[in-house]
Amino acid sequence: MAEHVICITANAGLPLLTRSKPGCPPMTFPFIGSLFGVHMFGSNQGASLQSTVTVHHRVVWKTYHESIVLIVVASNEDRKSKNQPVTNRRESDSALELQQSSRNLTSTVPDDHLFRLADNIFNALVMLIGIDDLVKFRSIDHLKKALKSSYHIIDSFLESDTVMKKNENCPLFGDLTQCVDVAVNTEAKFLEKEHLQEFAKAAGSKYGCLVVDGRLLCATESWWLLDGQELALLSRLISLFPPSVTASDIPVFLPNVSPAIPHRLVMLTLIVRPRGGVRVCVLCGPEPSLMEIEERFVQSFWGPVTNNLQRCCTPTPIPDATTSLLPSDLLAFLLVDIEINRCLAYFTPPGGKEIVNRRKQQKSTSDYEPSWLYDKLVEFYKCVVGTSFPFPENEDDTSRDSTPHAGIAHYRCLRRHKCFALVKSQYQLFALYSKETPTYAMQGLTERILKVLSKDDLL
Repeated sequence: MAEHVICITANAGLPLLTRSKPGCPPMTFPFIGSLFGVHMFGSNQGASLQSTVTVHHRVVWKTYHESIVLIVVASNEDRKSKNQPVTNRRESDSALELQQSSRNLTSTVPDDHLFRLADNIFNALVMLIGIDDLVKFRSIDHLKKALKSSYHIIDSFLESDTVMKKNENCPLFGDLTQCVDVAVNTEAKFLEKEHLQEFAKAAGSKYGCLVVDGRLLCATESWWLLDGQELALLSRLISLFPPSVTASDIPVFLPNVSPAIPHRLVMLTLIVRPRGGVRVCVLCGPEPSLMEIEERFVQSFWGPVTNNLQRCCTPTPIPDATTSLLPSDLLAFLLVDIEINRCLAYFTPPGGKEIVNRRKQQKSTSDYEPSWLYDKLVEFYKCVVGTSFPFPENEDDTSRDSTPHAGIAHYRCLRRHKCFALVKSQYQLFALYSKETPTYAMQGLTERILKVLSKDDLL
């Protein structure tokens, strides 16, 4: 994915922030000046430079409010293939070679995903410092100082694979899909109706949610009405708080609803777990204070249902009853509902100890670790969405070319696994299967999975 993100002023090209992925050399000032210079040269000639590709890198530019420019630099090579010996490359699967060749030489993977990353970063900046301070700044030094508060969330976009390894059973796809990651539990409706709504009302807010390990478990109606990108950014911001932070009160701006007027994001940890636990969050006004919410409302609303909250801390985001209905060859899936801006991912092998032991005997456990599945699912999503499947419509974004012909299914057969993607109604389903799965059976299996998930109304 992206290796560098640069934010500069649109009129003078002054750097406001630069962030680099760990292990990548920092961007030098002359190189940043060159990237801005070629963009400015095109603008002066009446041309809009949006992207370019070199042998090793891809660069995209995007201007926001004619005030700041975001530059995203990404590698054109698969990060694992860089250090892979040539002999191993020749022995790799032909489909994998074709995928890498098309990615590096003909650049068939669309720029849309990098533009989406730029949008995520810009809206994260708006969320943390507000649109007025960001695009109507009077002092460069003051803006640079304010932008320091955004370093953590920007770095999380660049280090998404590292974040995945720290949260192996809880990968987040919101930055990729611009939909909020959700968890499914039978306790959700009870907790929402009987406790969350009343808790939010007591805090003087219509916006409230319960988050389990970074995933949205349940929320009030007003919270669900937020834009998909706002939902994803709020969940990402909440997930970045370490487990040691049990209470927080920070100002946030909603990029679409209120980009200039801040709300208070009050977060309280109800159940502590290594990956964050169960947290209740509300968006409220100046009153009541954080101390008052802790002392008056937390114990009275959430104390009686501690056992219910504990039952929400499951290792997988879907109920066991649903897991038992999934095909045994399924390794992982990502379900996206583009109508209500929600997505659900699943990684744990559904066959239990029997399948795990069989894979150990085959000495292929490393292939099926959650971090490996996450990488492959992300790669598959990027290769399909924007090419075979259209990108979600965005009327305000003119930088993206619409896909002329939209497919309804897409499959790939690689050396270690197989992939199948399906579009039906408002759903997009991306599934990974073991290499033993018959190719002709993948469409039927994927349709079966979608039927199980949509029947249970998990999203």
